[in-house]
Amino acid sequence: MSFPEGDTPEQVRDFYLYLNGHQETTHPVQTWHVDWLSLAWLWGFVIVFVLVLFAWVRQYRTTRQRTGIYPIDNFGGWTTEGAGPATLFLVLFSMFVIGFAVVLVVGHIVYGQKF
Repeated sequence: MSFPEGDTPEQVRDFYLYLNGHQETTHPVQTWHVDWLSLAWLWGFVIVFVLVLFAWVRQYRTTRQRTGIYPIDNFGGWTTEGAGPATLFLVLFSMFVIGFAVVLVVGHIVYGQKF
């Protein structure tokens, strides 16, 4: 397909489809296959997320909470918590999540987003 020119509605539509067609064919057309890299990213993310979650829970449960004006709730069994300051782990994890979100948003603004 050659580069369309003109200003009629049909030619504008052809131009739009021409540009959109480049976005849809960034990878060579292939028959069905397993995209191992995408699977590795997916399961790698799941594994890292679960490990970070376990590390956070372990760190949170083993950090000595300061006693103060807030009484400890003990109606929840294992989920009992004492009111205390945010830990360094939570602050670093929150900064990582916010940074990741900023990268995604800026990336979609700069490079566009295809669904």
